Amino acid sequence: MENKTYEFIGRLALVLFSQNIKMSFTTLITLLKDNGLTEYQSGRAMAAGISAAYHRWEDIEKDCRIPTTSGAIANTFVNQKGELSWL
Repeated sequence: MENKTYEFIGRLALVLFSQNIKMSFTTLITLLKDNGLTEYQSGRAMAAGISAAYHRWEDIEKDCRIPTTSGAIANTFVNQKGELSWL
């Protein structure tokens, strides 16, 4: 994958989702920054980044019977109210 930030978000989502763990946008922003990846300055910007990562993984997994990474992204990261971004 050419975008390391989207790859990081997807792989992290798989691990967290497998353990039924949610992560806030704020925590994800910090993790990205700590790992030298694209920084997002707000929850709204992070939501846009998560959406882009979701769509990129959805495209990668389009021929898979079960698109696990995009689904994990959609169901792992939450806003400041603890709600999934797409609800």
